[in-house]
Amino acid sequence: MRRLAVLALAAVALGACSPKLPQGVDEARLSETVGRAIGGPNTCVMLADKAGKVVWKAGGYITCARNLPTCAGATATAQTVLEGAAGRPARFASCPSGPGVATVGWAMGLVPAGEGRPDRGLSYVAVMEGERALPGREVQDRVERAFRKAGL
Repeated sequence: MRRLAVLALAAVALGACSPKLPQGVDEARLSETVGRAIGGPNTCVMLADKAGKVVWKAGGYITCARNLPTCAGATATAQTVLEGAAGRPARFASCPSGPGVATVGWAMGLVPAGEGRPDRGLSYVAVMEGERALPGREVQDRVERAFRKAGL
């Protein structure tokens, strides 16, 4: 019993130190709006603060963790692409992701501030991969619209 209490306290302490979404952003609402816009098992969306620390992640673990074509002649994980996109203007890319009809669509850059809302200093990456993946431009449009609906 004592061991369980120590583990619970350690989990709370670690959670207190981990980066979080900015105050006033409802994580459940953000997850729902992004999920409705581009959710699926072949999707990954990540947000990072100005220091480059991931503050929120949604989507399939496999898509977030695997190396995918960047459409610039290399492969990288979503987090690596996010680190390279931090603080930069939004952009998008699409390309084949393997033999057959599978494609990958990327969108990344600064999270645009919604009308009347402060700039929260967040950057994002959103990626879809597979036979039914949206083009990068569509991923960008949908995820940025979802961010606005969620209050970013």
